[in-house]
Amino acid sequence: MDHNRDQAERISSMLHDQKWTSVLSFDQKMAMRLLKGSRFHLLLFDAYDGQGSTMQIIDQIRTHSQEAPLAIMSSAWRGQAPGTGSEITAAGADFVIAKPFAPDKLKTLLADTNAYHRARSKDHHVLVVEDDQDLRLDICRVLKQVGYKVSFASNMEDAFFDHNLGMIDVVLTAVLIPGIGGIEGTFQIKKDFAHCKVVAMSQGVDDTITAIHVLAAAKAAGADALLPKPFNMHDLLKSVQSVIRAKEGPEESNQAAIDALFDN
Repeated sequence: MDHNRDQAERISSMLHDQKWTSVLSFDQKMAMRLLKGSRFHLLLFDAYDGQGSTMQIIDQIRTHSQEAPLAIMSSAWRGQAPGTGSEITAAGADFVIAKPFAPDKLKTLLADTNAYHRARSKDHHVLVVEDDQDLRLDICRVLKQVGYKVSFASNMEDAFFDHNLGMIDVVLTAVLIPGIGGIEGTFQIKKDFAHCKVVAMSQGVDDTITAIHVLAAAKAAGADALLPKPFNMHDLLKSVQSVIRAKEGPEESNQAAIDALFDN
């Protein structure tokens, strides 16, 4: 929400550049109507609008915001200094961003927003990138059976454009896939989404370039775990679980589900 339409549209354009969609609101009444009828990933409110301080209505915003974090855009207003970050967060905001801000500051806010949601998610989210449809379906089915939230793509281009990687915990990717491929994709993921763990899986190209050689290249690109093809599903689940354990600690509930699945 920003009562300055030009500023609001510029921020919307910056969000679009980061592959985020936005809904514009220009006053508190419009914002509250939108909150009552929609669900959002982030609320970005100016500290002041034509009706006064946003801090005065934070409780109302919280009542209708569901699980969305609230970021306040703070700047001087009518000769008054903006509230400090501590004052604004004490009033109930989750984030503060000083106006005017550059695209890199907005990008940091969006990354913090994704981290906010990941910390509150009960399920780990795994993205499977595999061009073999039958194998992709089998992997997704088994991951869902043991309690993971699962998304999928057939190549890295779809992974980047169709999914919010900021909300993905583990990318399970084939290396030898069409397009930019798993090695370049792994490098980009680790560069732009450092929280993501990557499990690379591959067969060899021929007798000279074996799976060991292909996976070594994936490791050099930043992969956290390697899985030679062909593999059994138990080994795949162990690989996914190992990178989550390295990231967050023991995963007892998933281990029980894995044991139950393969004891039958």
